[in-house]
Amino acid sequence: MGALFESLRERVEDNARNAVAVYLRDVPEYHDTPIGTGERDDQGGMFGFAVFIRSRSLDLAPVGLPLSEEDLSAISSAGRRRAELGLSVLSQQRVLGLHTRLMLQEIHEVAGPDDGNDLLRMVGWFGAQGARARSAYLHGYTAGVGRSRTLATCNELLARMLLADEPVEPRLADQLRPLVASRYVVSVLRIPGPAVSEQARSAMAAALAGGALLAWLGSGEVALLTPGTADRSPALHHVRSAMATLGRACQVASVEGVTGDLAESLTWAREASRVAPVEDRPARLYVLADLFVEMAVAKTPEIDAWLCAFGRQLSDGPDLVPTLHAYYRHDMNRTAASAALRIHPRTLDYRLQRVRKVTGLEPGSTLGVRMLSTAVARLLAR
Repeated sequence: MGALFESLRERVEDNARNAVAVYLRDVPEYHDTPIGTGERDDQGGMFGFAVFIRSRSLDLAPVGLPLSEEDLSAISSAGRRRAELGLSVLSQQRVLGLHTRLMLQEIHEVAGPDDGNDLLRMVGWFGAQGARARSAYLHGYTAGVGRSRTLATCNELLARMLLADEPVEPRLADQLRPLVASRYVVSVLRIPGPAVSEQARSAMAAALAGGALLAWLGSGEVALLTPGTADRSPALHHVRSAMATLGRACQVASVEGVTGDLAESLTWAREASRVAPVEDRPARLYVLADLFVEMAVAKTPEIDAWLCAFGRQLSDGPDLVPTLHAYYRHDMNRTAASAALRIHPRTLDYRLQRVRKVTGLEPGSTLGVRMLSTAVARLLAR
């Protein structure tokens, strides 16, 4: 056995202790879960499992042997135990990412200038067998959440893998085949008010089952992934279903993306959702082309404050903000806007005249569209 493998063998327990400390520090759920962390715990405990996975790697990598079925069964059992303890999909995604980073870091920390061949052998083995171990762990985890939650858990796991541009686990792809696609519409909903209850989250997952993937990004932020981008109507339908289930008005923005590059789509959708209007049933999906001006204004506090002060003039008239919102949302079509507002076209004309009087701007002029549409959007986003 080469010097690299010997050095790693000597540091197995120290590296395992460090891994446990990192998990406890970076994964809050692990603080309150009765999972073993001490050196006297069995292989299913955090320390025992960390030692096991490192020891088996060093048993097999030097001789080029793959993980055995017994090894994969032990890894799967560890995943099942985490699920039975109630650890969330998000916590497991974080742990798997931390594990990969730590293992590679441990290898490179002890590699010397003469360990090139062993380094390549170890990293190559870890790349191939790490994917098998990850798949076994997630298979055990999904089996351990219970039959009633298995589909929802698989849905969230697949969504998180896609949004992180990670390889999709074959078992998940098989279970959710209709939702596996080469392109998606990524929609982010920002939900104001108190945290969404677990019951409401379950209801939303049930409402979207079979049609979209779902991943909670925080207590008030959720991402929906709708397969395909040629027709946005399914994505709009899923957004409306999610909002109806919540029973709350939300800010929503959508970005189309290609599988393997959805992390960037998610970043843009999150940024755009912060400036989207708060609505309880959006008439259409808001995309970057609709919101790029508001996104730029929001990042310039001085201009944002000036525009907000200008927009406050609209509070002097009856329903001027929703009137302008409908007017611009329907491309300044009087008939469509008045129908959406459920008012007579003459009433719409009266309100637009009121806008001219209080702001000095013609709503249909170039300057009026630029100023008023942006001011209304920023007011509604607040």
